[in-house]
Amino acid sequence: MKKILFLLILVSIFSSCSNKRQEVQGDLYFKLIDIGSFYKTDDETFAKFEKSLDSLRLSKNISPDELEVIRIFDLLKKNDLLKSPWINLKTESKIIKIFLTQKEYNKIEKFKRNQLVKNNEKVELKILVEELDNGIYYSNEISEFKKVDGKTHWRK
Repeated sequence: MKKILFLLILVSIFSSCSNKRQEVQGDLYFKLIDIGSFYKTDDETFAKFEKSLDSLRLSKNISPDELEVIRIFDLLKKNDLLKSPWINLKTESKIIKIFLTQKEYNKIEKFKRNQLVKNNEKVELKILVEELDNGIYYSNEISEFKKVDGKTHWRK
């Protein structure tokens, strides 16, 4: 009986952990102006922003947009992603932001929008992600990436 109970608990734990991660497929998507993290931002600029955000938190007249900025900042801080690189991935149904480890980002940072557009190519990705919030994901594993013929999607 103890063995069965132990096995059920073990299966429950593993199944709940595996449900958090999923593989998504899509194309690398470029935004010319995109606010994601403080990746490659110097400490002085980061400190100024954090100080401004702290002042905003104390404000009595805070807008919904400002509250959203604070919420996303806190989410990224909680997950230690404030200075992490990120990409945008265009899936069949939406565009998602995926924060990556530096090791995984190094695999795909060589792909440049201008060159892909010029050569009528795109980058297809399969990536194992964990959803942190609606449209915000984290990954420490790009399972597959390849440059293929096709249109690279981007916007200003």
